Amino acid sequence: MAKAYSAKWIMDGDNNVYEDCILIIDEGKVQEIVKAEGFDKSSLKHLKELGNAVITPGFINLHNHLQYTNIGTTKLKGFKETIKKFFTDFKKHYHLAGIPKNSFTIKLANLLSEYFCYTREDKIKSFKRGLELSLLNGTTCVCQLSKESKYFSLLNEIPIKTYLFFELFSDSADSSKEEFRSIQKKIDKLMKQKSENTFVGVAPHSVTSVHKRLFKILVKYCKKNNILLTIRLAESVDEMDWVKYGFSDSDVLNAFCGYKKFEPYIEGVSPVVYLKGLDVLNKQTIATYGNYLSDNDLEILKENKVSFCYCPRVSKKLHNQVLDFRKVNETFGKRYGFGTNSLAFNDDMSLLNEVRFVNNGVLDAKEVISHLTKYPAKILRLDNIIGTLEAGKDADFNVFWLNEGEDYNAILNKTRPDYVYIKGRKMVSRGNLVSGI
Repeated sequence: MAKAYSAKWIMDGDNNVYEDCILIIDEGKVQEIVKAEGFDKSSLKHLKELGNAVITPGFINLHNHLQYTNIGTTKLKGFKETIKKFFTDFKKHYHLAGIPKNSFTIKLANLLSEYFCYTREDKIKSFKRGLELSLLNGTTCVCQLSKESKYFSLLNEIPIKTYLFFELFSDSADSSKEEFRSIQKKIDKLMKQKSENTFVGVAPHSVTSVHKRLFKILVKYCKKNNILLTIRLAESVDEMDWVKYGFSDSDVLNAFCGYKKFEPYIEGVSPVVYLKGLDVLNKQTIATYGNYLSDNDLEILKENKVSFCYCPRVSKKLHNQVLDFRKVNETFGKRYGFGTNSLAFNDDMSLLNEVRFVNNGVLDAKEVISHLTKYPAKILRLDNIIGTLEAGKDADFNVFWLNEGEDYNAILNKTRPDYVYIKGRKMVSRGNLVSGI
């Protein structure tokens, strides 16, 4: 049964804005956008007149660690958790003594310490809460980075589209082979079980925590199987120093996580040049953060058609360093989107707030929507089903109410939508979840 939604403005994600039109949906798919004037509304059995509102495609978040959503808010309890925390704190102080309390290494160690103390139930609850907050903020497709596969069954059951990137770590040639075999088995198994809303990729954590051998294995694997790879790149001073000098506080963090010290295969270069030498940089690669990218680095990424995920608020909070947005826009053009990471390091899960933090007139309203919808869909190779409100695509869309006198440009001042739909099914109503995940 066809459903229709009339609104003052419809932004299709493809740089088009329709005024006084109707979005028609049938069986969870977009059918067409028609002009309201002269259209026979009596032919529609289900028409919701939204009035002064703007409809956009559902948003796509390119970098999430939803498992950390409740970090700092969940009260650890029980003898087992107390013992775990005792030993974790002991290890932290033993390995990390002398490192400044506000350093990136300490912040990650604190995060991992608390997460390690979570029960399986705590972890699932934290992850689900992250999904709910994403949905409330208009995100209908998330990229989730995790080493764990425990969330897969949950993701398979929900309508939110998820790109599950498996995080990988290694400290030697031998551990690289073991890590790859383990992940390959998981991916092979999950590919046979996944729903139509779940997609799988790989995420070697960073140059400081992945041995060169694993990078080489992953490059061949991704090319052969046409799989996407995402990596944190030029994120921190620790990462820059490690590649430049062969050591940094990253070695201490690796030791804290149980990994042996290993050295870069080449020193005195940037992480970009380091990865270029391993043939990691190509059109299947998504680089994230990039806080310390030089102009030369940016040119190399551009030449190799690498896509980019921009996380400015987390970068500011963790590193007090953010890659200039104008450089991001000039370098990557239509090959970048935004990410929020998690509430552990961000104020909220709003992609609109992420854009507003750096925009300052660089992008207009239509361009902002494209960078939250169409372009990330292309990066993830999902533009055949999501990203724009084109006929035949899934009816994933957001509705924002506007105040009197506002037009679609007011989207730049919004934080989150009033309604969210996935495949035509209402998921958020008046800013509240219709039902829990």
